[in-house]
Amino acid sequence: MTDTDTVFFDSNILVYAIDGRDKQKQAIARNLIDTSGKNNNGFISTQSLQEFYSVVTRKKLCTPDKAKEFVTGYAEVFSVDQVTLPHIFDAIDISIRNRLSFWDSLILSSAEKSGCVVLYSEDLADGQLINGVKIVNPFAA
Repeated sequence: MTDTDTVFFDSNILVYAIDGRDKQKQAIARNLIDTSGKNNNGFISTQSLQEFYSVVTRKKLCTPDKAKEFVTGYAEVFSVDQVTLPHIFDAIDISIRNRLSFWDSLILSSAEKSGCVVLYSEDLADGQLINGVKIVNPFAA
């Protein structure tokens, strides 16, 4: 992977960037986000933003107003892929073929449709290649 390769961020990476309970994961997530912001090669989806907001408010990692500020900031730093009906149909196919959850498959669909070569996620098998997108768990030992 090079600095110019397009990368996609699953919501868990966005959450770790603001979650101070695990300083090591927070530092890794922040570094990935900062690097991608500088390289202007990062993507997220509307699903990533929705999941981020839901998790950080449910776990009380920040107030709803602060969570909205983070959502706005992420939407400014990254290109945002809007989930549409074709994404949903594609995600169903990915889910069936790869025996993955629908929600993980929807993230993969957005990454693929955005032209990303890497998906940063803690939720999927590190190193797995699905539809041309390589899953990278940045926290894997």
